[in-house]
Amino acid sequence: CRNPVSAQQAIDSLTSTKECPANVNLKYVPFDSSDRSSVKTATETLSQAIPYGQIIDGLLLNAGGFTSDRSGTLTKNGTTIIAETNLIGHAVLVDGLIQSKTLQEGSRVIFSGSEAGMGEPFAIKWGNELDYYVNILNGKAYKTKMNKNKYKPQDGYGHIKGMIAFYASAMARHHRDIYFATVSPGSTKDTYLMDQGSFPNALNYLVKGFICLSGQHGVDVGAGRYIDALVDDGWGYESGTFVCSKKGYIGEVCDATELKKGRPFGEQAKQDLVYEA
Repeated sequence: CRNPVSAQQAIDSLTSTKECPANVNLKYVPFDSSDRSSVKTATETLSQAIPYGQIIDGLLLNAGGFTSDRSGTLTKNGTTIIAETNLIGHAVLVDGLIQSKTLQEGSRVIFSGSEAGMGEPFAIKWGNELDYYVNILNGKAYKTKMNKNKYKPQDGYGHIKGMIAFYASAMARHHRDIYFATVSPGSTKDTYLMDQGSFPNALNYLVKGFICLSGQHGVDVGAGRYIDALVDDGWGYESGTFVCSKKGYIGEVCDATELKKGRPFGEQAKQDLVYEA
């Protein structure tokens, strides 16, 4: 979390409930996934906080969203803000925790995914060359005559969410002792995803209307998908799976590769290209 006030409010809300055990200790660790120095500090803080011989049982990587960027702005590392915030910052965190051995055999790592990663309304035509994925990360994919050199937040979001799923699948093969999955919370009410500032007001209202018409469920349902992936022994999905809504954005979940638009996520060659990128 980047905001200490919001973090403390969440901690107070959780610890004030009757369901919260008295021996639970919740601690705020500053973390800005768009800032590599912040990610490094958070990695060191977490690694030092875990007693020797113990591990992180579950890690949910849920930072990001559309961000407030409307133009494909690059970070000082040469990647777009949306790529850094949603994918790269998380990848750096996970790699650091693996190196410090706080993530190891028995740990579960869940990336926040989205049905948008498969393309909306049309399936994304994922490339077969390394440059295709590198150019998404550095923003060059959006500086072409075809799209009039104009960055569209919805395109950046869909591409990065898709790349997250490819990356998590590759990580599952590289680290077979750790459980990895990409899980979409579905279309969830009251998460303020569309209020981050990336869309002009008119387009923002249009997209919000489309989302409402497509159906939404409560935060408890969306968060429940994450919790099932983190702690449910009966979860039933193999490491590396992209779990999403079976139809639309709500309701039952499935392995994305069962869907026509999700078949590419089962291709190891594409997973490896994203991992390399």
